[in-house]
Amino acid sequence: MSDEFIKTQDLKKSFDDGRIQALRGADLEIGKGEYVAIMGPSGCGKSTLMNMIGALDTPDSGSVVIEGQDLTQHKDLSNFRAEKVGYIFQLHNLIPSLTALENVQIPMFEIKLSGKERRERAGELLKSVGIEGLENSLPTKLSGGERQRVAVARALANNPEILIADEPTGALDSKSAGELLDLLHRIHEKTNNTIVMVTHDNH
Repeated sequence: MSDEFIKTQDLKKSFDDGRIQALRGADLEIGKGEYVAIMGPSGCGKSTLMNMIGALDTPDSGSVVIEGQDLTQHKDLSNFRAEKVGYIFQLHNLIPSLTALENVQIPMFEIKLSGKERRERAGELLKSVGIEGLENSLPTKLSGGERQRVAVARALANNPEILIADEPTGALDSKSAGELLDLLHRIHEKTNNTIVMVTHDNH
């Protein structure tokens, strides 16, 4: 394993006043630049764990340490999310009233870029994921695979060190799913960012 980059220790998280125990002391170590799949059946806590690593939620107890920084010790993690983490969800979560180009720009409003710089970077990212020529299309005019590629471009908008993919192929057919996984593999080879993918699919 490469140098420790992400570490969770004794993470516990419950819902519904403790009746649902999503995490029961989860320990995890991921090295910088690794591409890791977290597997398990639906309902076993995979997505909850991803939400902890991505600073979308906080544990009841335990620690989440990213590059030496314990996220559980910070009240406001918005800057961390904006600068460090990119998210790819099972359902693309694109805003239907915005074009592909506009959707990709959304995370960039958290960093200091001019409008021109945002548009140029969004265009470059869409080209890199194979959406060239569809920049001005609304999500409803794109196929499922194309929408998920736009979501990947959006996740890469701020050059994140961590890319979290939560069941990114779950809503895709087998051909589109394979293409998306190939795309993530190429991105990892090019950027060497740390990718953590949640899946229940052995393949």
